[in-house]
This record gives sequence, structure tokens and C-alpha cells, in this order.
Amino acid sequence: MSTEPLTEGGVSVARGKLPRCDGGAGSHATAEDGTRIYFETFSARGRLGWDSRREPGDPPPVLSVMGLGANGRLWAPAVRRLLEGGYDVIAIDNRGCGRSSTPWRPWTTRTMASDAVAVLDELGVERAHVGSASLGGMVAQELALEYPERVSSVVLGATTGGLPRLDLASRRGLQIVVEAGVRSLQPASDPDHRVRDWLCTAVSDDFAAECRQGDEAWETVAAMLEDPVSPRGLALQVLAALRHSSWSRLPRLGIPVQVHHGTEDPLIPFSAGRELARRIPGAEFVVHEGAGHALILERPEECWLNIRRFLGQCERA
Repeated sequence: MSTEPLTEGGVSVARGKLPRCDGGAGSHATAEDGTRIYFETFSARGRLGWDSRREPGDPPPVLSVMGLGANGRLWAPAVRRLLEGGYDVIAIDNRGCGRSSTPWRPWTTRTMASDAVAVLDELGVERAHVGSASLGGMVAQELALEYPERVSSVVLGATTGGLPRLDLASRRGLQIVVEAGVRSLQPASDPDHRVRDWLCTAVSDDFAAECRQGDEAWETVAAMLEDPVSPRGLALQVLAALRHSSWSRLPRLGIPVQVHHGTEDPLIPFSAGRELARRIPGAEFVVHEGAGHALILERPEECWLNIRRFLGQCERA
């Protein structure tokens, strides 16, 4: 594999090495209600630091929004591949987790979409591709619906148009995720056990059984768990997820959308992803046979192959 250097927030990294979504490349944006939203930037263009200016032929950056209780470090496999594909990346810690602050008042996924806009404003970015997963996919829907002028395209991974649709919701899945989040808050004498426990809730049984220390997925989860979500942050993110409902508004989406879902997702039913794609005009539905919930960990190359093709189509349109 080539060792041509890339730039990770102004720091040279080699191709083939896994950039971590942490370090000295981060900053904060201030949301409308004063909440501080942490984000990190990664540049593929060989310039030091972040530069919002686009040269002719430069694609828009990719804004990445993660799921329930997970901070931006979980995007590391996607960050590596996007950098190699020539895309700048912005990874957000949602309010309530990571290095973003946690307000006392409840919020909605629409609030979280406005947080993402605050990050774009802070960076001087007019438009971005949006990559998302799980709760982040709900936020991405609100971002595309309420701020379409800021969005070039959307990739929705393992998400739903809303949990209020009982036929497309897995209450057991939500229980699993909350229980895993609570366990991650507890001190653990064995860090490896925490990583294994998290993987068992988010990926297929076969993948969890085979994953080992040193693997890309293992190291990504370990880095994410270094900064676990707070109890209050987890509770308020769950509340935002429970209140989300975009089903009736999805036909309004007029931007390119690609939907990914694993057939063995234990948290959000496969049927929800299929219905999500059906409701969005022109959306492409990518099926990951046998995969669980955390697709970027379990099927990074498969996801990237489809996302690269999709983004290329968007750039040529």
C-alpha cells in the first residue's frame, strides 16, 4: 500500500494508517442555545490546517454525524477511506456525548440538525455531503429537510424515519442500545471486555466473535469508549430519538440520497431501512446481507465502494 502522506487536521499521516478522530485538530462551534458542539476536521488536500475554500474540481467536504451515545471517533474507518478518496471530512460529537456539552433541557433531532449547521457556519462551509448512522441518520434527515441549501447529498446508514412507527421500530433494539450505553458508563477492570460488549450489541454475531484487538473495528471502538457518553447525555439522546418522526415529510427530499441497511440489524429493523428508501424520491437502497447495525465497522470496504460510486455520481450530475 502506498505511503504517500495525507493531512489529518494539519498533521501528516500515511496511507494505510488509521486516522483517529481525536488529537489537536478539534474545535467548537456554538449552537443557537449556547451548547458547545465539538468537531474535528481532516483535510485530504495536502494543505496545513482547514481551508474552506474550494479549488476548481474539489468536491464538497463530508460532514459525518454519528449515532446514539457514540462520539465522532467511531467514524475513523470512514475518515480513512474518505481521505484516500480525496474528500475532506468534518466529524461531529453530537450534543450530549464526546467533547460537546450537554444542556439540561431536552432537545430534538431538529435541534441537532441546527448544531450541524452551526459547525458548517463556523468553518465557512456552504454545502457538504452528509454521512450518517443510526440517530445521526435521523439528524441528517432533518438537516436535509430543513436546510436543503446546505446539503449536497445524504448517506443514511442503519436508520429510520421515526420510532413512532410501531411496525418499523424495534423496542427490544432500543433497550439493547440503552443497556449497552449504561454498561459503558460503569468502571471496567477489563477494557477489552467493554469493547467486546459494545461490539456484541452493534455488529453481527459472527463478526463480533472474530473481531480481535488490533483489528480496525476493535481499535475504533476502544478509542470511542475512551470518552463515554454521560448518563444525562444518553438519556436526552434517547428522548430525541423517540420523538423523531419524518415519515410524512420524506417525499419532500429533492437531493441525492443513498440508504444502507444490514439484513441482520438487531437495533433498527431492516424493514425500516427499506421503507425509508421507498419514501424518499429517487433514493438508492444498498442492502448488506448478513450485516448488523454498525456497518462502517463491519463492512467498511463494501460501504465505501458504494459510497464512492454514489458521491462520484453526485459530483458529475
